[in-house]
Amino acid sequence: MKSVKKDFDNPPEQLRSENCQQKIKEVLRQKNGQTISSNYYGHLTVRRHLERLYHGKCAYCETQVAGSVLRVDHYRPKDKIKEDSTHTGYYWLGYEWSNLLPACEKCNRAKSNSFPIDVTGIRVIKPPLSRLSWRANSHTLLLEKPLLLNPEIDEPESHFIFLPNGEIKSLTEKGEKTRKICDLNRSDLVIARKTIVDNFRNKMRRIADDFIQGIINKNTLHYSLKLLFSDILRAQSLEKTYSQLGWFMFKKFELFFLKTLGTKQEKVIENAFQLFKNGKL
Repeated sequence: MKSVKKDFDNPPEQLRSENCQQKIKEVLRQKNGQTISSNYYGHLTVRRHLERLYHGKCAYCETQVAGSVLRVDHYRPKDKIKEDSTHTGYYWLGYEWSNLLPACEKCNRAKSNSFPIDVTGIRVIKPPLSRLSWRANSHTLLLEKPLLLNPEIDEPESHFIFLPNGEIKSLTEKGEKTRKICDLNRSDLVIARKTIVDNFRNKMRRIADDFIQGIINKNTLHYSLKLLFSDILRAQSLEKTYSQLGWFMFKKFELFFLKTLGTKQEKVIENAFQLFKNGKL
């Protein structure tokens, strides 16, 4: 999960349309007695906006979800809340731009209608009179103290660390709740993240071994490693899948790579990496 900035003041055209505004009025009158129409919150214009904002990735796990695979998730569920049987859902937020996040099918299914809040939070049970209070960053909604991270409000980077084995470890209660709710350590995610780490590590080993065995000279070694280190650096770019993992691979280079290499390999790679960080490679 990675922080994303969304302009809550400028929702896609479909959500601003007169028909959508009429739908909101109907929902308010019937108090969730009417189905929230995906023709509006799931419209192509909404999907395209979310795809651009998130670079075609799931808001929760950072898996690529562009095109028909994209699900439009309601951060605050529009239907009955899993953790509160008395709550009929945040039906008034069914078409609220700040409540919509792109999600892959697996995160969307795992999260479902979960929305836990802190024991000191104040659950909102009916629509606030002011539409400004419907926004995810409004004082009214923030007082709920949600335990599910929102990449558009929170700083997810402060709640998780990534490990070389592809797993993520929670640093906070919000991080742990989010990890469990969205099943962020499910096997396919762990394998995908570990594969990225392993591929970089294996390339390092091959390059270092070629140098140690005299197959390549120092110039070729440095050139090859410069390309590889640059790829690791780019892996943390927002448009890259699992970009937060990329950040950890570069910033925690020793943990992810050096500690897993043989003594000779480690020395070769460590020296080259220091040169790269200092702009001398």
